[in-house]
Amino acid sequence: MKKLATAILLGSFSGVYAQSAYPQKDYSFVYQNDSIIKKGISLYENEKYDESIREFDRIAKADPKFLDAQYEKALSLYALKKNDEFEKLLNELKQNDQFPKSPNLYTLYGNYLSDAKRYDEAEKLFLEGQKYLGNSANYLYNLAILYIRKEESQKSVDLLKKVVVLNPNHASAHYFLGFLALENGNITEGTLGLLSYITLAPTGKYAKEAVLKLNKKFGENYLEKGKLIFSKTGDNFEEIDVILRNQLPLKKAYKVKSDFDDVAIRQVQAVVEYTKEHKSGDGFFESTYIPWIKDVAEKNYFEGLSYYILLSLEDDLGKKLTSHKKEILSFQEKYIDTDFWKMFAKRKTEHFGETKEVLIYLKDNLPYVVGSYVDGKKEGKFKLLDEYGNMTAELNFKNDLSEGVQKYFNNKGQLIEERTYVNDKLEGKKTEYFENGNINSIENYKNDKLEGVSTTYYIDGGKQCELNFTNGNENGKLTCYFPNGTVKSSLTYTDGKLNGAYSKYNEVGDITEEAYYINGELNGKQTTYYGKKIIKSEQTYVNGKIDGISKSYFNNGNIEEEKTYQNGELVKTIEYYHTGKKSKEAFYTDKGESEVYSYFDENENKYFEGKYRKNELKSALQYTKDNPKPVSINISKKPVQFKNFSGDVIITGEFEKGFKNNVWEQKFSNGIIKFKENYNKGTQEGLTYNYNREGSLNSIANYSGDKIHGLYESYDFGIQDESIYFENGEKSGPFQTFFANGTTETEGFYNNNELNGEKREYWMSGKLKAKTTYTDGELTSFKMFDTNGQPINTVDYKNRSGNFTLNLYNIGTENYDMVNGYFNGKYIEKDKDNNLIAEGEFVNGIQNNLMKFYGPTGKLSFERPYYCGELHGLQNQYDLAGNLRISDEYVFGDEYGKTIRYYHNKSKLYEYTQLNNHIEGEYTYYNQKGEAILIVGYLNNAAKYYIRKGKDGQLNDKVEIRNESAEIASYYPNGKLAISMTIDKGSQEGKFVINNAEGKPEVTTNYKKNFTDGERYEYYPNGNIYKIERLKSGDFEGLQEYFSENGNRLLSANYKDNNLHGDVLLYKDNKLIVTKKYDTNELVQITK
Repeated sequence: MKKLATAILLGSFSGVYAQSAYPQKDYSFVYQNDSIIKKGISLYENEKYDESIREFDRIAKADPKFLDAQYEKALSLYALKKNDEFEKLLNELKQNDQFPKSPNLYTLYGNYLSDAKRYDEAEKLFLEGQKYLGNSANYLYNLAILYIRKEESQKSVDLLKKVVVLNPNHASAHYFLGFLALENGNITEGTLGLLSYITLAPTGKYAKEAVLKLNKKFGENYLEKGKLIFSKTGDNFEEIDVILRNQLPLKKAYKVKSDFDDVAIRQVQAVVEYTKEHKSGDGFFESTYIPWIKDVAEKNYFEGLSYYILLSLEDDLGKKLTSHKKEILSFQEKYIDTDFWKMFAKRKTEHFGETKEVLIYLKDNLPYVVGSYVDGKKEGKFKLLDEYGNMTAELNFKNDLSEGVQKYFNNKGQLIEERTYVNDKLEGKKTEYFENGNINSIENYKNDKLEGVSTTYYIDGGKQCELNFTNGNENGKLTCYFPNGTVKSSLTYTDGKLNGAYSKYNEVGDITEEAYYINGELNGKQTTYYGKKIIKSEQTYVNGKIDGISKSYFNNGNIEEEKTYQNGELVKTIEYYHTGKKSKEAFYTDKGESEVYSYFDENENKYFEGKYRKNELKSALQYTKDNPKPVSINISKKPVQFKNFSGDVIITGEFEKGFKNNVWEQKFSNGIIKFKENYNKGTQEGLTYNYNREGSLNSIANYSGDKIHGLYESYDFGIQDESIYFENGEKSGPFQTFFANGTTETEGFYNNNELNGEKREYWMSGKLKAKTTYTDGELTSFKMFDTNGQPINTVDYKNRSGNFTLNLYNIGTENYDMVNGYFNGKYIEKDKDNNLIAEGEFVNGIQNNLMKFYGPTGKLSFERPYYCGELHGLQNQYDLAGNLRISDEYVFGDEYGKTIRYYHNKSKLYEYTQLNNHIEGEYTYYNQKGEAILIVGYLNNAAKYYIRKGKDGQLNDKVEIRNESAEIASYYPNGKLAISMTIDKGSQEGKFVINNAEGKPEVTTNYKKNFTDGERYEYYPNGNIYKIERLKSGDFEGLQEYFSENGNRLLSANYKDNNLHGDVLLYKDNKLIVTKKYDTNELVQITK
């Protein structure tokens, strides 16, 4: 026969215990912390503990749910009996102050120590955790068990009483409270506690033992009266105690209301019947247990109860018990499932400062709702509780309807929302709060609909947006602001629909978008701007549909793309190179499907044409300069190859029914692979590898549905410098940046493309340098650490406005202006000797206008012109001696215009022009006298020719460069070498030399893949060395040395991974005067 107990719905109490770098790279892995933890828990539940640990180790340290994973990992270690690893993990978390952030850790570790009989350690930990878990019935229960083990039973009794008040469903607490009462000689109290336990958990862990304890004759057992105090007042059970001690219920004359005529049933029946006559006072047991037991007696349910409490003995009692299945199920249905909880969960307890009778309702077997009911309806104040018993909401009801102010709290007890109801409808103000206490939003309601002004705010202070509502619809102007109060955007609603002008501005106040709406639809011209009124795109709408020619522009003003629309349908597209030459032309059907695509090279020579039907490529033509007529391409061939106009293969791949499929590879004009991609029936899927023109790896990314989906890694000349996870094209999950040696430079966590939680920065030593906290992309606090990883500064950005000065590593200060937690105004850094380190301006948290940085000598190292956070204008870079080194021009973040490298004497070393970060035109080299000695011609970043000096000394000997490779040399008329260099497949390689007319060197260095690699020497005209720079792949590495013209040493500086790192020695008259110590580019010590 099926076990009778399994057919009954029973209350239960869960047990005491309930919880990095991924070792192998799986680029398709999408980082979803909830799914990872869920899978780990599933593995744990299936006793696959080692696998569960590997899963939990996937959760990154920067993940806000890292501690959840550590908790689960600890459970798995415990299950494996890996006690040393378990303790190491928990001790590390404890030492790093992580327990308060995940209070369950107190329970877990405290129970472990208690089980290990390390009672004093366990008690210390439990008492510390009470600050966070003082309302958790589970936590207090485990502390009570510890005190039983320590034989401090009074402390246990006091805690167990609190547990059953907090959570009536905590069965084990009732058991141990009853057990302690019996052992103390309080037989009625013991019976009440154990009977309640068995009723809650008739087949529970202690059920059989509880029945056996109740089956002992009270006249012969539990006779010694102990010293434990269960109630200071009330609980006068003397009358029933006498009856039980005299064993009157055991006499034959006592009529038993059950087929089971044994000691336990008789004694329990006596207690149950006694409750009808008991005059209750304010004792704990009589207010906690008597009401429900009295209810059983008055409703004549004792017989059903008598069988129900024996379910744990089903195997022993057999048919004698199962024959009463009908009575048991009837008791279950008619009482346990209906009336029991209403009586059992009633408590007279403190409730919002008053002692009131309340009813506690459960969710997932834990207290969830606490309040008073009148005729079954909620009335007055109610509490909502979290899993730890802490209040998450303070609610008010009248006749079962929401009425008055309702308050909601987070897990730290902080107010997060207030709203007001009248007759169950929102009325008046609704206010939401950030965790830091600042207002998040204010809305106004009338009859459950938005009415009046609604306002949102930034987390650190300042109004964010404001909009008026009428009868639930947007009505009026929606204006949004930057933190400093300037307008961010403006648009107007009429009865819920957009109407009128729309304007959007950047942080410095310049317009970035303007459009016009009529009845909710775009109408007229829509224009976007880079800033400074430089147009980024422009298009026209008619009744919400784009119409006519849409144009977008490069940030230097050149056309980038033209699209032609008819009634919202795309009919033609033309794309352009940054030089203004056409790169692509496409035509579409009236259904918007691809019809003809043509591609052009940098000189507008067509080299490919494809014809489509329903977006499927049907035929293709190849154009090359050697063939006057186009050649048909067999697109069914696998693989198929496409050439540029010069006839070089630049693309290889295959088609499946006219759509890209499997691996596709594209090359630069120099033959170096540009990228490798994977497709599935026209959709980009799987791994993509991107390379630079020198052949070094730039990035690895995984795609799904044409979007980055999974792990993305970026590389600096083949050395990984960043890793980040994406989900459907958005940053989602942990990210890291790395120093060149592979150690972590920064780490943090993205959620929906926004930084969340802690972002950590590290010194090169691996010690923590800074910790920045973000909430939905907004910076909320900052903590600075010295080179030993010890905290030295903490900044809370809440409402932080004004002028502030902050200590920098005890060697300097930074002074800045802020508005609502954002840098806004002047910014100055100085060392302890009042020498400038940096100065500039910020607007709404981003750099704007000229920023100046100063080197170890106190002279300029950089002048960087910013516009709205992007480089815009002429940037100057100086060497360590303060001489101008490089100047380059930027337009809205991209290099546009002249780049000039200088000698120490301020004459040009070379100059070239960039368009959108591509070298275009002539790249000219000079000697120190300012004489041009060589020109290399570029087209779209590719070297096409060079012009060297002819016999007359003029630059007039032009030589074509083939395959972007050449050994180049130019000579003075006297036969002396002026310059020599090597270009190999577009990269500068090997030795580079510039000499003066006498043949003396002015610059010597070595190149590797287009970057200086090794020692670079620059000389004075007299042949003495000006400086020795040591570089690795273009980055400063090792000792840098500077000298005066007479040979005296000026300074020496140590670099690591392009950072000042180590000692900088400054000299005067060849004597050391100052030593400045740097760590990870930060000045940390000055010695004179």
